[in-house]
Amino acid sequence: MEKIVLFCKSYKGDIERFKIQAESVRNHNRDNIPFYICIPKSDKNLFDPIVKKCNIKVFFDEDISNLTSEQSHFTQQLFKIEFMRSSNVAKHYFLMDSDMYFIKDFSISDFFNNGVPYMTMHECKDLLEYSYLIHGDNRINEWFVGERKPIMELFGRKGKYYDYSGSANLYIADVFVRLYNDYCKPNNLNFLDLLKHCSSENTWYGEYALATNTPFYPCGPMFKTFHYPWQYKNHKQLGITMEMISKNYLGITMQSNWGSPLKY
Repeated sequence: MEKIVLFCKSYKGDIERFKIQAESVRNHNRDNIPFYICIPKSDKNLFDPIVKKCNIKVFFDEDISNLTSEQSHFTQQLFKIEFMRSSNVAKHYFLMDSDMYFIKDFSISDFFNNGVPYMTMHECKDLLEYSYLIHGDNRINEWFVGERKPIMELFGRKGKYYDYSGSANLYIADVFVRLYNDYCKPNNLNFLDLLKHCSSENTWYGEYALATNTPFYPCGPMFKTFHYPWQYKNHKQLGITMEMISKNYLGITMQSNWGSPLKY
Protein backbone atom coordinates (compact mmCIF):
# COMPACT_ATOMS: atom_id res chain seq x y z
CA MET A 1 0.00 0.00 0.00
CA GLU A 2 1.32 3.43 -0.98
CA LYS A 3 1.79 6.19 1.58
CA ILE A 4 0.13 8.69 -0.76
CA VAL A 5 -1.24 8.80 -4.31
CA LEU A 6 -2.69 11.49 -6.52
CA PHE A 7 -6.22 10.77 -7.70
CA CYS A 8 -8.56 12.36 -10.25
CA LYS A 9 -12.11 11.44 -11.20
CA SER A 10 -12.66 12.45 -14.81
CA TYR A 11 -14.60 11.70 -18.00
CA LYS A 12 -14.53 12.58 -21.71
CA GLY A 13 -16.17 15.99 -21.21
CA ASP A 14 -13.17 17.14 -19.17
CA ILE A 15 -10.40 15.54 -21.19
CA GLU A 16 -8.83 18.82 -22.38
CA ARG A 17 -8.59 20.04 -18.79
CA PHE A 18 -7.27 16.68 -17.65
CA LYS A 19 -4.49 16.80 -20.26
CA ILE A 20 -3.24 20.01 -18.62
CA GLN A 21 -3.39 18.41 -15.19
CA ALA A 22 -1.57 15.28 -16.33
CA GLU A 23 1.22 17.29 -17.95
CA SER A 24 1.57 19.39 -14.79
CA VAL A 25 1.98 16.25 -12.68
CA ARG A 26 4.50 14.87 -15.18
CA ASN A 27 6.52 18.11 -15.02
CA HIS A 28 6.40 18.85 -11.28
CA ASN A 29 6.12 15.49 -9.43
CA ARG A 30 9.59 15.38 -7.86
CA ASP A 31 9.03 12.23 -5.77
CA ASN A 32 7.13 10.32 -8.47
CA ILE A 33 4.02 10.04 -6.32
CA PRO A 34 1.77 7.49 -8.11
CA PHE A 35 -1.05 9.08 -10.11
CA TYR A 36 -4.42 7.34 -10.45
CA ILE A 37 -7.42 8.27 -12.56
CA CYS A 38 -10.95 6.90 -12.51
CA ILE A 39 -12.98 7.10 -15.75
CA PRO A 40 -15.90 5.27 -17.40
CA LYS A 41 -14.78 2.25 -19.45
CA SER A 42 -16.41 3.81 -22.49
CA ASP A 43 -13.87 6.68 -22.33
CA LYS A 44 -10.78 4.46 -22.21
CA ASN A 45 -9.62 4.99 -25.81
CA LEU A 46 -9.83 8.77 -25.48
CA PHE A 47 -7.67 8.80 -22.37
CA ASP A 48 -5.16 6.14 -23.45
CA PRO A 49 -2.61 8.48 -25.13
CA ILE A 50 -2.20 10.80 -22.14
CA VAL A 51 -2.38 7.89 -19.67
CA LYS A 52 0.54 6.16 -21.42
CA LYS A 53 2.56 9.34 -21.89
CA CYS A 54 2.25 10.37 -18.23
CA ASN A 55 2.39 6.90 -16.63
CA ILE A 56 -1.06 7.11 -15.04
CA LYS A 57 -2.74 4.12 -13.43
CA VAL A 58 -6.38 3.66 -14.47
CA PHE A 59 -9.42 2.52 -12.53
CA PHE A 60 -12.85 2.37 -14.12
CA ASP A 61 -16.09 3.60 -12.62
CA GLU A 62 -17.52 0.14 -13.08
CA ASP A 63 -14.77 -1.32 -10.84
CA ILE A 64 -15.69 0.91 -7.91
CA SER A 65 -19.45 1.30 -7.88
CA ASN A 66 -22.52 0.35 -9.87
CA LEU A 67 -23.72 3.94 -9.81
CA THR A 68 -24.19 5.73 -13.10
CA SER A 69 -24.24 9.44 -13.82
CA GLU A 70 -28.01 9.24 -14.27
CA GLN A 71 -28.67 7.79 -10.83
CA SER A 72 -27.59 10.63 -8.58
CA HIS A 73 -26.13 14.13 -8.77
CA PHE A 74 -23.85 12.97 -5.94
CA THR A 75 -22.24 10.35 -8.19
CA GLN A 76 -18.87 12.09 -8.54
CA GLN A 77 -18.57 12.50 -4.77
CA LEU A 78 -19.58 8.89 -4.18
CA PHE A 79 -16.97 7.54 -6.60
CA LYS A 80 -14.24 9.49 -4.81
CA ILE A 81 -15.33 8.38 -1.35
CA GLU A 82 -15.75 4.74 -2.34
CA PHE A 83 -12.37 4.66 -4.09
CA MET A 84 -10.66 5.89 -0.93
CA ARG A 85 -12.67 3.61 1.34
CA SER A 86 -12.43 0.37 -0.61
CA SER A 87 -9.54 0.36 -3.09
CA ASN A 88 -6.72 -0.16 -0.54
CA VAL A 89 -4.35 1.58 -2.93
CA ALA A 90 -2.97 4.06 -0.39
CA LYS A 91 -3.19 5.40 3.14
CA HIS A 92 -3.59 8.97 1.88
CA TYR A 93 -5.15 10.39 -1.26
CA PHE A 94 -4.60 13.81 -2.78
CA LEU A 95 -7.85 14.31 -4.69
CA MET A 96 -8.21 16.56 -7.70
CA ASP A 97 -10.90 17.32 -10.24
CA SER A 98 -9.93 17.70 -13.88
CA ASP A 99 -9.90 21.50 -13.74
CA MET A 100 -6.92 21.58 -11.34
CA TYR A 101 -3.24 21.65 -12.25
CA PHE A 102 0.11 22.08 -10.50
CA ILE A 103 2.13 25.23 -11.10
CA LYS A 104 5.36 24.34 -9.29
CA ASP A 105 7.41 21.38 -8.14
CA PHE A 106 5.96 19.34 -5.29
CA SER A 107 7.05 16.37 -3.19
CA ILE A 108 5.77 14.14 -0.40
CA SER A 109 6.98 16.65 2.19
CA ASP A 110 4.36 19.15 0.96
CA PHE A 111 1.62 16.89 2.31
CA PHE A 112 3.03 15.81 5.69
CA ASN A 113 4.70 17.22 8.79
CA ASN A 114 6.88 14.57 10.46
CA GLY A 115 4.64 11.90 8.97
CA VAL A 116 1.39 13.54 10.13
CA PRO A 117 -0.83 14.66 7.21
CA TYR A 118 -1.96 18.20 6.60
CA MET A 119 -5.71 18.78 6.38
CA THR A 120 -7.33 21.80 4.79
CA MET A 121 -9.14 23.57 7.61
CA HIS A 122 -9.87 27.29 7.50
CA GLU A 123 -12.72 29.76 7.96
CA CYS A 124 -12.96 30.86 4.33
CA LYS A 125 -13.04 34.49 5.42
CA ASP A 126 -11.53 36.04 2.29
CA LEU A 127 -14.01 34.41 -0.09
CA LEU A 128 -17.00 35.09 2.17
CA GLU A 129 -15.99 38.74 2.51
CA TYR A 130 -15.42 39.05 -1.23
CA SER A 131 -18.76 37.40 -2.01
CA TYR A 132 -20.58 39.79 0.29
CA LEU A 133 -18.87 42.73 -1.39
CA ILE A 134 -19.96 41.53 -4.86
CA HIS A 135 -23.50 40.33 -4.07
CA GLY A 136 -24.39 42.83 -1.37
CA ASP A 137 -26.29 40.32 0.74
CA ASN A 138 -25.66 37.51 3.19
CA ARG A 139 -26.69 34.52 1.05
CA ILE A 140 -23.17 33.10 0.68
CA ASN A 141 -22.60 33.23 4.44
CA GLU A 142 -25.97 31.60 5.07
CA TRP A 143 -25.11 28.81 2.63
CA PHE A 144 -21.71 28.36 4.26
CA VAL A 145 -23.22 27.92 7.73
CA GLY A 146 -26.10 25.80 6.39
CA GLU A 147 -23.69 23.26 4.86
CA ARG A 148 -21.78 22.83 8.13
CA LYS A 149 -24.13 23.29 11.06
CA PRO A 150 -26.14 20.03 10.59
CA ILE A 151 -22.98 17.90 10.63
CA MET A 152 -21.51 19.77 13.58
CA GLU A 153 -24.71 19.22 15.53
CA LEU A 154 -24.75 15.55 14.59
CA PHE A 155 -21.28 15.00 16.04
CA GLY A 156 -21.82 17.36 18.98
CA ARG A 157 -19.28 20.03 18.10
CA LYS A 158 -19.81 23.70 18.87
CA GLY A 159 -17.72 26.66 17.86
CA LYS A 160 -16.37 28.06 14.62
CA TYR A 161 -17.58 26.97 11.19
CA TYR A 162 -14.73 25.52 9.18
CA ASP A 163 -14.21 24.93 5.49
CA TYR A 164 -12.35 21.68 4.85
CA SER A 165 -12.12 22.27 1.13
CA GLY A 166 -9.32 23.78 -0.86
CA SER A 167 -10.54 22.24 -4.14
CA ALA A 168 -7.60 19.82 -4.18
CA ASN A 169 -7.40 18.10 -0.79
CA LEU A 170 -5.37 15.51 1.07
CA TYR A 171 -7.51 12.79 2.68
CA ILE A 172 -6.74 10.03 5.17
CA ALA A 173 -8.48 6.95 3.80
CA ASP A 174 -9.02 5.52 7.28
CA VAL A 175 -11.34 8.42 8.19
CA PHE A 176 -13.81 7.30 5.53
CA VAL A 177 -13.36 3.66 6.54
CA ARG A 178 -14.21 4.50 10.15
CA LEU A 179 -17.04 6.82 9.16
CA TYR A 180 -18.61 3.94 7.25
CA ASN A 181 -17.95 1.16 9.76
CA ASP A 182 -18.56 3.05 13.00
CA TYR A 183 -21.28 5.50 11.99
CA CYS A 184 -23.01 4.50 8.75
CA LYS A 185 -23.39 0.74 9.30
CA PRO A 186 -24.70 0.92 12.91
CA ASN A 187 -27.28 3.49 11.77
CA ASN A 188 -28.22 1.59 8.58
CA LEU A 189 -26.90 4.39 6.38
CA ASN A 190 -24.62 4.68 3.38
CA PHE A 191 -22.60 7.58 1.97
CA LEU A 192 -25.43 8.61 -0.33
CA ASP A 193 -27.65 9.03 2.74
CA LEU A 194 -25.03 11.29 4.30
CA LEU A 195 -24.76 13.46 1.19
CA LYS A 196 -28.54 13.77 0.99
CA HIS A 197 -28.53 15.02 4.58
CA CYS A 198 -25.70 17.47 3.86
CA SER A 199 -24.02 17.58 0.47
CA SER A 200 -20.44 18.48 1.43
CA GLU A 201 -18.27 15.36 1.57
CA ASN A 202 -15.38 17.55 2.75
CA THR A 203 -17.38 18.64 5.79
CA TRP A 204 -18.35 15.05 6.64
CA TYR A 205 -14.68 14.15 6.43
CA GLY A 206 -13.39 17.10 8.44
CA GLU A 207 -15.97 16.98 11.20
CA TYR A 208 -15.58 13.22 11.65
CA ALA A 209 -11.80 13.61 11.78
CA LEU A 210 -12.25 16.15 14.58
CA ALA A 211 -14.87 14.05 16.37
CA THR A 212 -12.56 11.01 16.42
CA ASN A 213 -9.38 12.90 17.36
CA THR A 214 -7.64 12.01 14.10
CA PRO A 215 -4.04 13.34 14.08
CA PHE A 216 -3.49 16.08 11.49
CA TYR A 217 -2.02 19.53 11.02
CA PRO A 218 -4.50 22.16 9.79
CA CYS A 219 -3.49 24.16 6.74
CA GLY A 220 -4.94 26.58 4.23
CA PRO A 221 -5.89 25.53 0.69
CA MET A 222 -3.04 24.04 -1.32
CA PHE A 223 -4.54 25.22 -4.63
CA LYS A 224 -5.72 28.69 -5.56
CA THR A 225 -9.35 28.37 -6.67
CA PHE A 226 -11.12 30.72 -9.05
CA HIS A 227 -14.70 30.13 -7.99
CA TYR A 228 -16.27 32.94 -10.02
CA PRO A 229 -15.54 34.87 -13.24
CA TRP A 230 -15.38 38.18 -11.36
CA GLN A 231 -12.72 36.74 -9.07
CA TYR A 232 -10.62 35.70 -12.07
CA LYS A 233 -11.15 39.07 -13.78
CA ASN A 234 -10.15 40.94 -10.63
CA HIS A 235 -6.88 39.02 -10.33
CA LYS A 236 -6.03 39.72 -13.95
CA GLN A 237 -6.83 43.42 -13.54
CA LEU A 238 -4.56 43.60 -10.51
CA GLY A 239 -1.73 42.07 -12.54
CA ILE A 240 -1.43 38.96 -10.38
CA THR A 241 0.72 36.45 -12.24
CA MET A 242 1.01 32.67 -11.98
CA GLU A 243 4.47 33.14 -10.50
CA MET A 244 2.97 35.30 -7.75
CA ILE A 245 0.29 32.68 -7.05
CA SER A 246 2.97 29.98 -6.81
CA LYS A 247 4.47 31.73 -3.76
CA ASN A 248 1.52 30.48 -1.69
CA TYR A 249 -0.02 27.59 -3.65
CA LEU A 250 1.02 24.33 -5.29
CA GLY A 251 -1.53 24.71 -8.06
CA ILE A 252 -4.55 26.45 -9.54
CA THR A 253 -8.19 25.43 -9.91
CA MET A 254 -9.92 27.01 -12.88
CA GLN A 255 -13.38 25.96 -11.75
CA SER A 256 -15.10 24.77 -14.90
CA ASN A 257 -18.71 25.40 -13.80
CA TRP A 258 -18.48 29.02 -14.98
CA GLY A 259 -16.80 28.21 -18.28
CA SER A 260 -13.37 29.32 -17.16
CA PRO A 261 -10.32 29.33 -19.44
CA LEU A 262 -8.32 26.09 -19.34
CA LYS A 263 -5.39 27.84 -17.65
CA TYR A 264 -4.80 31.03 -15.69
